[in-house]
Amino acid sequence: MKRIYVLLFLFGFIMNNIVAQSNSELPPLRVYSSFSYNRPMKNISKYEYGFGVYTNLDYNFSKHFAGRLDIGWNDFSGPETTYVDQNGSVHTEHPNMSVWDFTAGLRAMAGPAYIEARGGYYTGVDSWGYVPAIGIVFWKLDLQASYNIVGKKEWATIRLGYYF
Repeated sequence: MKRIYVLLFLFGFIMNNIVAQSNSELPPLRVYSSFSYNRPMKNISKYEYGFGVYTNLDYNFSKHFAGRLDIGWNDFSGPETTYVDQNGSVHTEHPNMSVWDFTAGLRAMAGPAYIEARGGYYTGVDSWGYVPAIGIVFWKLDLQASYNIVGKKEWATIRLGYYF
């Protein structure tokens, strides 16, 4: 029974913060950090997964629109493979790709939910790209799902950020 009361209290606390946040005025500039999990989708098949770390800036023009700036580092890794060359030497490879991205764009908010579009430059793949995304902001957390289209490479991302 105590667990039910604790869960009800936590649910009420979270819902109260979501409603309070959607009804309150946002500060003009919000800074947060985020972590991401990346799943390669197209033309980067030798990698199985990736992780990223970001610094994010939101500039709120109004209650429903914001400008975005993201600076992040992503590390993609793949399975280790071993092969023997024609001289009989054994070689082991572990594919790894490091990508820095510098993106900016616009966010449209409807209460705690939002959609956004960003574009920018990605090192490591040396290409420009764009990112459509959807997400939800609750309490001081930002949960986002996005799809990165960078040159001929594509990957899906789930990102969790914390506002300071």
